[in-house]
Amino acid sequence: MTRRRLTQEERKQETRQLLLESAAKTFAQLGFHGASVDKIAEFAGFSKGAVYAHFQSKEELFLAILEQQMKLHVHTIHKIISQQPSLEHFHETMNRYFHSARQQTRTWSMLNMEFLLYAMREESVRQKWSSMILESAEQLSKTIEEMMAKEHCEASLSAEEMAWTLLSLENGMAIFSSIVENAAPPDLFGKALQSMLQPPRQEE
Repeated sequence: MTRRRLTQEERKQETRQLLLESAAKTFAQLGFHGASVDKIAEFAGFSKGAVYAHFQSKEELFLAILEQQMKLHVHTIHKIISQQPSLEHFHETMNRYFHSARQQTRTWSMLNMEFLLYAMREESVRQKWSSMILESAEQLSKTIEEMMAKEHCEASLSAEEMAWTLLSLENGMAIFSSIVENAAPPDLFGKALQSMLQPPRQEE
């Protein structure tokens, strides 16, 4: 079967994606300062000029990786929530997703630490990352709010508080798990989500 010839725009997007994937691995292995544009281009099989044709700087490439991963992550959680037949299955499904993602994302955990260190030193990067986090939390909050309204659910936390807790818990546990591996309590992520969805206690 003859493969359809890609358009110029499709080739451009394909090259951009290959550069993002190459940069993610290179940044994780060598750190932000250790990963040169030359090494990123070489790893992807392109020239240094190809990198600058898509990204104005190494920092812009760094932030593009972060933005893509965060959008993909929020989209995945939104998909999981929208496919749940009821809230009873939500924490179980999210727990399975967390464990499967954890096994595949050691590179992403390393990148997260690189992002954090770099953002703490560069105010402009911190501000850009802050905007991405706020946008992600807002999107998740709306998704959770819709789920709670659909189920007529009352919880001890608001949808916004749940979104922030979910993101914080997931990122924190992913970092600790990459260090202590399987020493953390099993299914803690799912149990924590289940606790969040508990109705508020009635005052006696």
